Amino acid sequence: MPVEINPPEKDESTPVENSRLPDGRTPEEVAQHFGVSPRRVRQMARELGACRVFGNRMFLLPADVEAILEASKPKPRAAPYRPGGDYEELLKRLDRMKKEAAAKTSKKRREPPIGRDTAELLQLRERMKREEAARKKK
Repeated sequence: MPVEINPPEKDESTPVENSRLPDGRTPEEVAQHFGVSPRRVRQMARELGACRVFGNRMFLLPADVEAILEASKPKPRAAPYRPGGDYEELLKRLDRMKKEAAAKTSKKRREPPIGRDTAELLQLRERMKREEAARKKK
């Protein structure tokens, strides 16, 4: 009895030749374009999750490159000091910070934790001192 094997029919509505593939770039191409090292581009892409990895190959889509560029923007610094009404508030804040730092670095000595054996020895020493003092009184 012959068995008929029909290969599965291909979906010809979207053939690979006619479909548009995304414009992927390698980290080397992106690095060369911006004048940075490929290693840094790979590192940032991995940290941000803005990359596509197939085996040991990495590709960056335009959206990934945009994400890397956005993340590499410098962060604005805090507003510089401007003389005015905030000076008193700044002094108060500085005083609080000094007090907190002084509290953290106090010079109080803490006793080391005492174990059970050490506590028994200390009690024995105290008892012997009391007995000796009582003998001297007599």
